[in-house]
Amino acid sequence: MLHKPHRPRYVRLSAEHCRALLGPAAELEPWMVISGGRFVAKQRLAMIGPGGRIDGVAIVGPAVTETEVSLAGQDEQRLGVSADPSRGVILVGPAGEAKVAAPE
Repeated sequence: MLHKPHRPRYVRLSAEHCRALLGPAAELEPWMVISGGRFVAKQRLAMIGPGGRIDGVAIVGPAVTETEVSLAGQDEQRLGVSADPSRGVILVGPAGEAKVAAPE
């Protein structure tokens, strides 16, 4: 997990998870450019944990080697991963879902 003062909620997907969640031919569509060649994608995902669900989670592109999840403190509690991060979260997109490790 990334530790920043404001800890925004977003996901950075691996190419494998991008295909699994958005479809085999899907590519991340830039919506807003941010620093370092990164962008916020037009596509959004849902995130499900043992304690709840958050819809409309932003995806930051481009694709990375390993999927990364960044959550705010209240998101960890809402999803129920603060007590047991080993359970992970499920990312849900229009083409499928994938279980990923929760932020540590």
